[in-house]
Amino acid sequence: MNIVRSEQDIWDLLNQCADAEETGDSKYPGMSYEQGIKAAIEWITGDIDIHPIND
Repeated sequence: MNIVRSEQDIWDLLNQCADAEETGDSKYPGMSYEQGIKAAIEWITGDIDIHPIND
């Protein structure tokens, strides 16, 4: 498995997650924990191009 995202892209995503957790302002309140993990890993590995948080 190859990681295709830059280290900065990954840190940006982690910061967005921390901000959403701190403010309680999730864009995906109905998403399960497992669905979120799957979306993030698929994005990091390049299996999908849809950013897990940004529209």
